[in-house]
Amino acid sequence: MSGWSGEGSIDIDLVLAAGKIAGVRIVNRRVLGGAAVVVGRRAEEGPGLISRLFSVCRMAQGVASVRAVEQAGRAPAAAGQEAARRMLLLGEMVLEHGSRAAFDWPILLGEPPAIGAVKALRGALTDLHRVIYPEGDWLRPGGGRLAPDLAGLTERLAAVAEALGLWVFGGEPDFDGREWKRWAGRGRTAAARLLARLAAEELEGYGASEVTPLPELSEEALGARMAADRSGSFLASPDWGGLVHQTGPLARQSTRPAVAAIIAEYGPGVLAHLTARLVELAACLREMRDSCGSLCDHDGAPAAAAAAADGCGLAAIEAARGRLVHRVELREGTVAQYQILAPTEWNFRSDGALARGLAGQPGGDDPAWRARLLVTALDPCVAYSLRVA
Repeated sequence: MSGWSGEGSIDIDLVLAAGKIAGVRIVNRRVLGGAAVVVGRRAEEGPGLISRLFSVCRMAQGVASVRAVEQAGRAPAAAGQEAARRMLLLGEMVLEHGSRAAFDWPILLGEPPAIGAVKALRGALTDLHRVIYPEGDWLRPGGGRLAPDLAGLTERLAAVAEALGLWVFGGEPDFDGREWKRWAGRGRTAAARLLARLAAEELEGYGASEVTPLPELSEEALGARMAADRSGSFLASPDWGGLVHQTGPLARQSTRPAVAAIIAEYGPGVLAHLTARLVELAACLREMRDSCGSLCDHDGAPAAAAAAADGCGLAAIEAARGRLVHRVELREGTVAQYQILAPTEWNFRSDGALARGLAGQPGGDDPAWRARLLVTALDPCVAYSLRVA
């Protein structure tokens, strides 16, 4: 499930010495300049084109793009549009987290993936925008025509809850991670059995490192840093103030009681990463179900889009794998420059969370399996290869 064609790959090479991982080499072959295809296009065309470029997190890419264009054109969307976009982002996060837990996690255990869960999630969430924006204009700067179908939303979320309850949470859709040991010990799903195996093999802290969560960044400072990045080196290997950070579910959920307790006992290793993803998955589904009714209060025609002017816009959002940033420059309503800073470039840089988390770790009987644990926990948005020498 982690393999995605057409968007590059990540090569990971490990060197073992004296039973430990003595060296980690990461080569990121992701296609980072693809957003250049929108340069020279009208601003209102950009979000749709950007969204179609990506097979992973296309909702997040689209929302980040339309927000950046709106900021550049000084045409912010109304509250109802932002509520609808929030619903789409939550749906995609549930789709991505749930699919990883149902497909990739069983494979780590040598079990068949839960194809039924993946099909159910995709069927309910891949085209979620259709029951909110029936005319398909969700990427229109200023917002499209909102006409949420409450019955359709409710039906889809019920299908999602059923799939996750059966194949991921094992009857506990309100999973909050506090009783993870008891939950894992029951072993009803591959997710539970994976956490149980971590505990049995004392791998709870595997992959912990000193790489800290990515803090909130000043939009002004971040925009200036990206504007000055003519070579693309910052987008390819970002840092902030000379420090490397990590982003993703663990960074977002680290203060939740259950996740914080795991970090305090074992460090920010694979158990903390995987538990944070499950906690976030359950929280996102709850938020979607709770906000269904209020979303329908925002029915209405699209706002009049302001004429795109010269300007720069930046949008930073939290996508499934972490912080996603889009920056656009408009000249006379045309895209002059477009940049994307994706979470994979933080977590999988040569000295980032993966590299530092693996360095010095004991190899055990199967060092490749242990390394895949951390790769899966950090979840790159492209395929990866892993070699051990």
